[in-house]
Amino acid sequence: MEVPKPGSFWRRAAIFLGVLLAGAGAVAILRSWPTGDVDPFGALAGGLGAVIGFAGLILPAWEHRQSRREGAVRALVRAVDRHEDKQYRNILGPGSTLLPVRFRFSAAPDGGPGDAEHEEWQTIADHYLGLPGPERRLAVTGAPGTGKSLLVRELTRALASRHGEERTDGVPVLISLSSWGGPPGGESAGSKAFHLAFRRWLVQQVSQTYGQPSDQVEVVLTDKAVLVLDGLDELDPTEAGARPRAVALLSYLTMNQDRFRNVVITCRKDVYEQFEGPTPLAGAARAELLPVPPDMALDYLRSRSAWSHSGLTERWDGVLDEMRVAPEGPLARALSTPWRLTMIANAFHVRDEDGAGWLRDPSELVTRWGHGVLRERYREHLASYAADHGRTESPWSLRSPEEQLREAEDSTVADEMSSEAEEYLLSLFVDSVVAEHPRDRDRYPAERVSAWLTLLSTHRAVSLPHEPRDLFLIAHARADLSPHQLWPLGGRRLVRRLHGSLNTLFALLLVGLAAAFLDPTEAALCFPLFVVAGFSAHLAWSDRADIDGLSRRRPAGRTGRLLDLYLRVVGMPMLGILFGGLFGFAVSADITQAQLPDVPSTVWAATAAGAFLGVPLFQNWSVETYTGVKGSLPGQRHKIFLVCAALRGRLPLRLGRFLEWAHEGGLLRVDGRSFRFRHDEFEQYLWRSRWRPAILPLCLSATEAALRAGEATAGQSPDTGRMLERLDTLDRQNGALYATCTRTVGVRGEEASAALRTWANHLATGAVDPEVNDALRDRAERAVRRFHEAASRTG
Repeated sequence: MEVPKPGSFWRRAAIFLGVLLAGAGAVAILRSWPTGDVDPFGALAGGLGAVIGFAGLILPAWEHRQSRREGAVRALVRAVDRHEDKQYRNILGPGSTLLPVRFRFSAAPDGGPGDAEHEEWQTIADHYLGLPGPERRLAVTGAPGTGKSLLVRELTRALASRHGEERTDGVPVLISLSSWGGPPGGESAGSKAFHLAFRRWLVQQVSQTYGQPSDQVEVVLTDKAVLVLDGLDELDPTEAGARPRAVALLSYLTMNQDRFRNVVITCRKDVYEQFEGPTPLAGAARAELLPVPPDMALDYLRSRSAWSHSGLTERWDGVLDEMRVAPEGPLARALSTPWRLTMIANAFHVRDEDGAGWLRDPSELVTRWGHGVLRERYREHLASYAADHGRTESPWSLRSPEEQLREAEDSTVADEMSSEAEEYLLSLFVDSVVAEHPRDRDRYPAERVSAWLTLLSTHRAVSLPHEPRDLFLIAHARADLSPHQLWPLGGRRLVRRLHGSLNTLFALLLVGLAAAFLDPTEAALCFPLFVVAGFSAHLAWSDRADIDGLSRRRPAGRTGRLLDLYLRVVGMPMLGILFGGLFGFAVSADITQAQLPDVPSTVWAATAAGAFLGVPLFQNWSVETYTGVKGSLPGQRHKIFLVCAALRGRLPLRLGRFLEWAHEGGLLRVDGRSFRFRHDEFEQYLWRSRWRPAILPLCLSATEAALRAGEATAGQSPDTGRMLERLDTLDRQNGALYATCTRTVGVRGEEASAALRTWANHLATGAVDPEVNDALRDRAERAVRRFHEAASRTG
């Protein structure tokens, strides 16, 4: 179903009315011609005069509308340029060292410029503008941490700075798709409801992100605007197979190429290639992010050291030698993405307490994950595998050191060491950022910053499972840092009960005062006050994360906006003043037995107090920023949440100031109307570290208990109930173990469970062969030991 373009209805209506008027005039002239009642030439002259006069009225209005639209375009371009430049510099961090982000450019299927290999990220705008018009579409893909968001931010910034030049398109806007909830009712991608829902969401996001009025944004977002949609893979994160919202959005963009001609999307490479067709985004070129070569990674680290530490770069010589010897080893993999390079640069550019030396030495990386450690751990892996399967050790020790290293680099041991290195770097990220904060590094201790961010990472848009073992159900969800939805972190029951109790007490106080001092006529006059107080008390008991979403929204469409704005800003507060003041006057006058016109000052003071309290009661709108909420019920609950969270030691009382400070340091980034964590891997690490203490010790103790129970059962009556009971506990926690620990720990836990269960099944038969029993016991002991070693490396 085709959706009319914005403004086409009025153009069609004008054409229809013009044709209708012309036809009516022609009919009137033709009917009056025989009688001579109308002079044809006079009628023609009069008609032309009317047309000219009407055009004289319309032309200034059209010019005003055109100048208003051009002003809105210039204002949005300036806002985009200013906002994206700030976020761009926040990502890059201190200094002028540019991250080594490279991409491979593939032309669109229908022609355009040829493919380009190994392009630097500053050229992305030139490649995009080189695509053939009028429709320019680009898909930016890559592995996690390769710099997709950074690349499209550079593209948005460059297009905004070049706006108005030749070959440029409309205004570029960068919007995160994480907040797109899909159309209401599951409408199809070709329906009018889908189009209206998507455009309404788009206008709202652009208005909130860049601080521009929504009516001006709606005028600017024409078919020439450049929509930069970041995070297609973040739609349906818990439905990795189906991804219905992502598929529907791609279908919508394909069917509406005339409405949104210029589209740029970012998506993880593996997710993008799961969609049907060679180009899921119809007609799109592709920019695929590439891993950072070892030489470029070392150049970046040396440049960072040269900028911040007076040219001292020899600290990285050991890492350079390691990269030359093992270009595919665990350390090289740890340096393969810009995100990991940022973590390494932050971690090893921190001074010690007295400022005379370095807190950490890069040689630590070689000591823990160098090629020598890789070969030793791979040798132990081969010996353990041979012992578990009753085989002789392979002649790996007879091979040359180069062959040994190449085989070890291709093994799962190298993958495990790479994940351990990443987990270690993530554990240092908060401390290093706090130590090198650009503005106020002593404001918050690193331990408290880490604890606060860890708690914030647990606030997901989905409900928390009742059992910790079911945590894997929400492991792939993303944290929601919208201020109006953070209140459950202060204690869901406590905050809700305090909010509801305060509003209920206020409503009961009003009713009690009315019952005690007002007659029926006076109570009837104040009846709207009682209705609003009761409705507020009812909403204050709500358990929803967004207790009053309507207070922050405006009706969609062009009609009703001025009336809605008037009611929210002027009308409702005036009603609050009227009924609040009337209630205060009536109650105080009845108490003091005052009669008009001799009213004492205490009555007028009570009237003013009632008017003052009536404004927030009737005020049905709230304002949300990146750091807080003001006004209406969401503002009340947010303040109660801050007090409760601070008293319980969970979060700082001035949470907004802390979030802004974390954003300035590079721990958070801006996403639409709220903050988000700097990177998904960082957020997932914090979430895992929050729940790991509840899962990992339980699994480790279960394997130890099962092993001891098996040793106690061997040689006695074949009672393996206690052993199987411990193994059932471990199996129930298996999903949570994978969710809260690295994959290596999950695999080692599963291997330990399998080895112990095999031994338990053998013991349960009763006919225990001592030789077989010893072999199964040794295998179980080795599996349990490997599980504990993997857990200790995780920390």
